[in-house]
Amino acid sequence: MAQVRETAGGITWFATVDDLYRVPEDGKAELVDGKLVKMSPTGFKPGRAGGRIYRRLCEYEERTRLGYAIPDNVGFIVDLPHRRSFSPDAAFYVGKARRLLCGRRQGGVGCRRPA
Repeated sequence: MAQVRETAGGITWFATVDDLYRVPEDGKAELVDGKLVKMSPTGFKPGRAGGRIYRRLCEYEERTRLGYAIPDNVGFIVDLPHRRSFSPDAAFYVGKARRLLCGRRQGGVGCRRPA
């Protein structure tokens, strides 16, 4: 649910991770500067480039077992300046798989936030 903060200019609404989870199944969004920013679908060339990167990351994962190759459209909750989430075209996640956020559905079961 959006957070409300009073400022000198009045009341300001800030989007939260809960708002991000409410983005429809066919949508993609990120939290930037307290706002829910909807993202457009990836185009042909960038989609293919992201797919190639993901494929190489999968090979690295299988070879090293040091983490997990993550494809496009998987959201990460982060604590960065001006940003609470992002959804890269491809990523390599090092950590416990149970802490990885999918934001939508995983194996037909609703995703849970990390403990």
